[in-house]
Amino acid sequence: MSAPRIVPFDDLSLCDVITRHIEVRKRNRKTQDLVCVDCPRVVAQTILARKEWRFRYLEALVEHPVVLEDGRVLWESGYHAESGILLDIEPFTFQSPYDDPDKDYAQEHLARLCELLGGFAFVDKLDLSVALAFLLTPFVRPLLQTAPAFAFDAHAAGSGKSTLVRTGAVMSTGREPAFLTYGDDPVELEKLLFAALLAGDQQIAMDNVIGSVRGAVLAVILTSAIYRGRVLGQSATATVPTKAVISMNGNNLQIVGDLTRRTLVCRIDPECERPAEREFAFDPVEEVRSMRSEYVLHALTIMQAYIASGDCVQLRPFGSFEAWSRLVREPLVWLGLPDPVDSIRVLEAADPEREQLRAMLTSVESVFERREFKATEAIHASQARRQAELGGGPVPSDDQREALAEALQAVCERNGELNSKALGRWLLGMQGRIEGGMRFVRIREARGGAMWRIERKV
Repeated sequence: MSAPRIVPFDDLSLCDVITRHIEVRKRNRKTQDLVCVDCPRVVAQTILARKEWRFRYLEALVEHPVVLEDGRVLWESGYHAESGILLDIEPFTFQSPYDDPDKDYAQEHLARLCELLGGFAFVDKLDLSVALAFLLTPFVRPLLQTAPAFAFDAHAAGSGKSTLVRTGAVMSTGREPAFLTYGDDPVELEKLLFAALLAGDQQIAMDNVIGSVRGAVLAVILTSAIYRGRVLGQSATATVPTKAVISMNGNNLQIVGDLTRRTLVCRIDPECERPAEREFAFDPVEEVRSMRSEYVLHALTIMQAYIASGDCVQLRPFGSFEAWSRLVREPLVWLGLPDPVDSIRVLEAADPEREQLRAMLTSVESVFERREFKATEAIHASQARRQAELGGGPVPSDDQREALAEALQAVCERNGELNSKALGRWLLGMQGRIEGGMRFVRIREARGGAMWRIERKV
């Protein structure tokens, strides 16, 4: 069965609807009798142009149950006016949810989901927690303004990354996900993401990502309730809700910049030379396909039980994703699993931008300490110029010079030489950003460039 999709409603579509549901008559010029005719296109165009419709607001179109913030579950087809969600579910597809399940029930259902994921070689229990959060998120995503992305990382192909994404998609929608190809071109990525959101896709999966994952558009989509973009092939723009679970997978993924705080990473490591040749007791995709109703009930019960308990797990804030934390993150921690948001620390440690900033702060501080410096002075210090040439500036040791030179090469080397203008631009982009308890602070303007200093923050 194809997925229900949100499609534009044009004048021809409205003509068809009017003709099927309303008797349109036109007077015959010869006989003066009123005869039934198809709806004239000009009538449909006029109705659409007026834009005086009293249609109900559509927040999302989903084909699976949804857990509300008060613990109730929408699980039958129909429109829910309070949330704006339209459920399109075949009769008898899902089991009726429990009434006020307790923590023991939740533990039992969590165990079943863990059994489903038992064949994946997660690095540690934190990665299992992220995978479980991925399975739970679709059943609350239509209600949420925002939700984090999920990254599935491994060292080699065949480790099970795509299989895990497919398992989550089949569990929530009953179908395989439509994988997208991630490219370095941000314009092309924006087109793909916007087209998927415009179509109302519930799962957006980027497969076999190569290189660094970055992009302002993806960061905005993850932390915004709506996104505005240009419709492909048209000069018109449209505004769409960002009601999708976004995932990506690849080998040795690098999540860069602002995306690190918006993405949860799940690491898979089979610790063998040819992961694709492993044998498994069962196929999780086929397992969840054949027993979809049961596995959906497991996910619903975990979140229902936590809400019904009235407990409140105290966790560190997760900016922009507070509602997601309440409905997905807290239930998992409540049941004894690690906090899935802790996986962000793994991404932050491997973020090339953070590594560059840490290296620069450490090496510059070792040379200048708390003294002010210009970009040109930092470059001169890395080249071991005599103190007289620096106007009384510091003369670093060989180790300090080499560390500073290596850090500078990563951020401002141009055509084989260190460029002071490039370093100045980099410092402007990084000013005030704290890493390792330090940050670059712009003090004042001076002849020959801005004066900078490293500031320690407790």
